[in-house]
Amino acid sequence: MENNLKIQKVIIASLFLVFLASCNSAINLKKEKEDPLQGVWQLNAFYTLANTDTIVKDYNKVQHKIYLNGYVLWNTDTDINGIDWSGYGTYTFKNDTITETLTSTSKSMKSDVNTYVIPVDFYKDSYKQVNTYYRNDTVFKNIEIFTKID
Repeated sequence: MENNLKIQKVIIASLFLVFLASCNSAINLKKEKEDPLQGVWQLNAFYTLANTDTIVKDYNKVQHKIYLNGYVLWNTDTDINGIDWSGYGTYTFKNDTITETLTSTSKSMKSDVNTYVIPVDFYKDSYKQVNTYYRNDTVFKNIEIFTKID
């Protein structure tokens, strides 16, 4: 009888642990559905298009973005001229669009524009963002593909 009581206690404790683990998984899944950007992202590919011609392809560019609780932090390697590029601020993600408002940037990023509205194609563990800008009669697009690393 004493062995039966021990077995029952072990079974109850095991069931309780399974219940706790499933609750934690449900909470993490809910958070991920609420904000799929949360985490650390690494740039995998960078392209620049001028009108429809690809003028730059770079698979070696190092850039990271961290999205956490409504805040964004990003950096990239110093460019060939020794200039740093980085920024920190807040973000929202709605309707396949990231809106980043940078409140602190490297000197190279200082400008009157501090809010960036970036359309994205979002996948499970990656996304593609396209930044479009115009110079004279040319439409430029910077296309960046990021993969989630954490």
